[in-house]
Order: sequence, then structure tokens, then C-alpha cells
Amino acid sequence: MRAFAFCLLVGCLGVVAGCGGNGTASGTPLNQADVYGVPQEGFVDGDVNTAQFGNPAKVEVGPDGSVYVADYDNDAVRMIGPDGAVSTLVHQANFGQPFGLTFSPDGFLYVSTDRNDQGQKDATTGTLWRVDMASKTATVVQSNLGRPRGILALSKTKIAMADLLHDTISVIDTGTKAVTVIAGVADQVGHVNGTGTDARFSRPYGMARLADGSILVADANNNCIRRVTLAGKVTDFAGSTVAGFKNGAALAATFTTPQDVAVSNGQVYVADTGNHVVRRISGGLVSTEAGDGTAGFVVAPGTGAEFYGLEGIAMRAGSSTLWIADGNGGDGSDHNHVRKIPVP
Repeated sequence: MRAFAFCLLVGCLGVVAGCGGNGTASGTPLNQADVYGVPQEGFVDGDVNTAQFGNPAKVEVGPDGSVYVADYDNDAVRMIGPDGAVSTLVHQANFGQPFGLTFSPDGFLYVSTDRNDQGQKDATTGTLWRVDMASKTATVVQSNLGRPRGILALSKTKIAMADLLHDTISVIDTGTKAVTVIAGVADQVGHVNGTGTDARFSRPYGMARLADGSILVADANNNCIRRVTLAGKVTDFAGSTVAGFKNGAALAATFTTPQDVAVSNGQVYVADTGNHVVRRISGGLVSTEAGDGTAGFVVAPGTGAEFYGLEGIAMRAGSSTLWIADGNGGDGSDHNHVRKIPVP
């Protein structure tokens, strides 16, 4: 189990019990505008004080401003409305272990699950679903795609997929179901820049789109962020491939197993999961935006905060609010929050 430091949290009141340096001041209410869900795992809809999640792993901001949560251990997609209320969007038979989320331009939510529509799970059973927002039902686009935990809508019919177990970036046509690998070779791990089959990745995770149309990929086990054009050209965007926690020039900075990226207002944000911090890349420089590097739960500005799971982040284009899926990373501990922070 991952080493961590955390506080005991009192019931569903969102009040931190004093226990040294890992909480806000003893008896001080949390800022409920910034934290959704109580620490204990559960499956309860409601307001920010009573809602419960089961290891929220990814978030996505919808066209209407609502926030959608891949509630991994509850086999559900949850929704946080503009009023802060948590409700359930999808929870149905054989919809198991959702992770990736992306909205297409025509308003459909696409979800990748680790399990296929027969309930099976192995290295091949990743399945892409399309959610009808009106009926709140998910239908299979294609099953047994590998393990595409990172997905990103490129158009109404094209979804990019980052297969973390098979180390490729591919695009699926949701109409024809054809899958085209644009970079990497299945099951060939490495860190190699190049085009198409010349490139190599190591556990590619979350993705985001730059203004020029290229894709940023959190290449987790290479400890860096890669840039992939739609023609399949792969280059390093930030990180030196060595695990660490160093700010500075983008290609000299270090990350530790980054798992997601988000882009807004020309800024790039990174879920630096292994370091338990949010990093920012701006003007060719990497800085620490939030988190003190300790695995825990503290609500505080900037580097006074603490995060735990930090697997997924998202923001709406033009927004200055970053949403964070701060679950337990699969270790079963009482870290089951969705959080948001202001960013430049």
C-alpha cells in the first residue's frame, strides 16, 4: 500500500479533526465550494456534504458546465451539476470500471471502461461506450480494444485512445469501428521520438488537445509529457524521462508517473500523480501549481494543499477552474473526493 499521511475526517460535515500538519486548522470547516464528497467510500447522490464516491478516477467538464466523474469502483458515471448537487448519470449492467471520459462536438459523452460488456476484465477488454445524455444510457461502440484509459474526441466520429497496457496511441472511427494506430507499436515499450511505428511509449495515460490540433499525452512510466500530431509524429513536450520533482525548463524538469493533462488559456496542467502535485507548463517552464508533495488531504491554496490519488484532471476551454479526481488510487483508503482549484 502506498505510504501516505492523512487526517481523520468527522462524519459528513466536512470538518477536519486536528492532527498535526495534515489538515486545515482544527474544527475549521472545509471550503465546500472546492470539495465534493465525503472521504469514506460509498454510492450516495446528494449535496457536497453527503455525496459519496467510490474511487473517482477521472473527470470531464461537459458543454453545459456540469462535471462528469468516472466513479471507478461504483461502476458508474456521476454528474456534478452547476448547483453542486451530485447525481448518477450511468449505472447499468455490465458497465464496469469506467475511466476515460470525453465529449464529442455533437454532445455525446464517450466513456472507456476496463471491463467489456460481458463483465470480463483482462489486458484486452477495454471497451468504448457512447452515452445518450437524454436517456442516460450507455451503448457499446466497440469492445475488447485493449486498455484505452485515455480517450479524447477529435471530431464527431474520431476518438483518440491511449492504450496504457499496449503502449500505443490510436484513433477509432465510431461509425466504421475501424481502429488506426497513429504512434507506437503494440507491446513494444520504450521512449523513442519519431513518426508512427518508429515511436515508443511506456504506459500512456490521459490526453489533452493543444490549440494547433496536436495531442499531449501523459506518458506515465516515461515520466514525461509527449506531443503527438495527427500524422503520428511524436516529440517530447516536457520532462526528462527521469523520475523526480524538479521545476524549470520544460525538457529539464522532472515528473513522477504523470497520469493526465489539461489545457486552457494557453496553459498546460499536469496531474503529477507520483508526486501528488499539480504542475503547470507555461512559456517553456514547469512550475508547481498546487500540492506540497505529500499524499494526503488538505484544502488550502496553492502549494499548501495535499492530494492523494490525483489520477484525472480536466477543465473547460477558457476556464480558470481545474477539476481533480482525487480518489484513492485503488488502495481502498478513505480518499474519495472530487476537488476543484483556481488556476491562472
